[in-house]
Amino acid sequence: MSIKHKNPQLNDELLFLIACCQIDPSEDDINFIFSYLNAEELELNTLISLANQHGILPLIYKTIKHLSHPELNSDTLVIKMKEGCSDNLNAQRSTLNTEILTELKAHYMSISHRNMLMSAELIRIMKLLKENNIEALAFKGPVLSQMAYGDITLRQYADLDVLTRKEDIYKIDTLLKEEGYQRLLDITPTQEKVYIQYAHDIGFIHPNKSVHFEMHWSLLDKDYPMQVDLEDFWKETQEVKLNSYPIDTFSNENLLIYLCIHGSKHLWERIEWIKDIDLLIRKNEINWAKVIEKSKGTGFEKMIFLGFSLCTTLFATPLPPVIQEQIKKYQQLDILSDVVLESWQTPKSTFQKTKTRLKLFPGIKEQLLYLHKIILKPSFNEYWYVDLPKGLYWIYYFIRPYLLIKKYFIKPKKA
Repeated sequence: MSIKHKNPQLNDELLFLIACCQIDPSEDDINFIFSYLNAEELELNTLISLANQHGILPLIYKTIKHLSHPELNSDTLVIKMKEGCSDNLNAQRSTLNTEILTELKAHYMSISHRNMLMSAELIRIMKLLKENNIEALAFKGPVLSQMAYGDITLRQYADLDVLTRKEDIYKIDTLLKEEGYQRLLDITPTQEKVYIQYAHDIGFIHPNKSVHFEMHWSLLDKDYPMQVDLEDFWKETQEVKLNSYPIDTFSNENLLIYLCIHGSKHLWERIEWIKDIDLLIRKNEINWAKVIEKSKGTGFEKMIFLGFSLCTTLFATPLPPVIQEQIKKYQQLDILSDVVLESWQTPKSTFQKTKTRLKLFPGIKEQLLYLHKIILKPSFNEYWYVDLPKGLYWIYYFIRPYLLIKKYFIKPKKA
């Protein structure tokens, strides 16, 4: 069945992107891809913008290149065309505007060049940390690209993410500054202590290399309603080779769990996040019993199985029966999947997003904790807004609602 028939509620732009991300597109999918590209009303710049927004422009380029010129294909990620597609493809290829592939290639080459630079920089930083006896696990970015896509150029990423021990934060901070990196946050020592206590990462930028580096000491803010077992992430690791250099990263099972939690937290705003999981499952050995065991009782079950549900909906990801049974246990997942797909073409308000996020929590306790976190509890924005002495921290509880009202209900005066 084609992606268009499976998801009739999506507009043609999104259906095109999803069709291009299929490992084994049907003949209907391929016909739809070419008919979309050959349409007179095609707005190429809009298509490129949407593909970038969803982080899948390299996949779009590679798919169109392969369908147009299969004889030139030598990529790691090969599309498996179903039998009977070849005759129809020959007719479709002859009508394709060559400007489309040329334009997409230019964007892909730019992404590819940046990815290679970022991969080299990650290797350099990981070597630096190792030389200074600092434990570090790289995740997402080029490591995930290698694990899931088998090619660091096929995934879009804006920064480098590394998990470190909390006690090494200041040591790493010094090392990065010596390497020319600058913190993205300009904060006082007092604010810094508060930030490190409640947040889970801090960003750095290298002005000459334009590389954004995220140092994580946890995977979630301290006041998030549920927490992952961070020690388990440190305990179960593996090596992934980037340009022949071994990089320490999460186990396949922990990475899957993290990606599902991360995607659900952000309401799956990007198709890329779902495709990451699809390919990670297809290309790696997964201990599914371990995934279920690790998920059980954490409170993240809905978030995790929503990720798997979206994978099967969009990409027919081959999941074992035991996971399919778990998905069926959560009756809301079909509704939540529809909400995610609809949000891609109809942007949701902050209130609507909050309602959806609340449905992903396991119970009323976690929902109330989340509401307290986002509405009442002072965040770092308040500490950044004004630097108060410790004895006056209670004032932040009044600054918090003021800033929220100012942000969402008070329109700025026109100049």
